[in-house]
Amino acid sequence: MGGSALAAVVNGDHGLDRWAGEHSWQIASSGGSLVASMYVSGSLLYGGVSNISFVSNTASSHFGNVYFNMDLAAGTYTVSMQDSYGDGWNWNSYQGGLTISGSAVSGGVASGTVTGSSASFSFTVLPAPGAMALLGLAGLAGRRRRRA
Repeated sequence: MGGSALAAVVNGDHGLDRWAGEHSWQIASSGGSLVASMYVSGSLLYGGVSNISFVSNTASSHFGNVYFNMDLAAGTYTVSMQDSYGDGWNWNSYQGGLTISGSAVSGGVASGTVTGSSASFSFTVLPAPGAMALLGLAGLAGRRRRRA
């Protein structure tokens, strides 16, 4: 969706416990379209987002964080998170989680974690103030009549 006048940048932070290979998540639009996802297979991290990075952690219970950002259109999105072993995204004292943030996110931040095999949360992306003005101008231009 990059380049759309109606898209807004949304940031993500996924905290991984030492059993990172059990983690996966998906983000879907209100219409059910998959817009982003992440899973680990073997020692490889697969991220279906426009920009992704990993920062390791030396703590014994915290494997690291996956940071990502993407352009999303205004609307409501659902984050579905899974732990394949069913014991949650935690190890020792560390509790992993997924946080969505950005100035376009309603309330500024939304987050969740998995304490069993799965969990979900929703967040809303607000339209950029300039996007609404552009839509208004487009409507006026479309209504303009040509005089002969």
